[in-house]
Amino acid sequence: MAGLLFVYTRTSIKAAKRNAQQHREADGGQISWRNETLRRHGAIDTPGDKGTVRELVGKAKEEVAITVDKGKTEEEKIKARRGKRKEGGDEL
Repeated sequence: MAGLLFVYTRTSIKAAKRNAQQHREADGGQISWRNETLRRHGAIDTPGDKGTVRELVGKAKEEVAITVDKGKTEEEKIKARRGKRKEGGDEL
């Protein structure tokens, strides 16, 4: 149960930081409370596209896969993909 709480807390904090950064960038480097109020009441659009937790996890997996694949040759990558298919892993 503590692990679940830990993961939820970390994910929430990362999402809040990312959201604040997007709002800062949209307002020119510093949060404008006037623009923030207008966003919350629907007068202006929210900046950027919102990502779900699933998208964040997917991006993290892609980044890990990229760093792992850097040292492999093309032939090794193909063999690894074939092995995943035979084991019933995700289809590529």
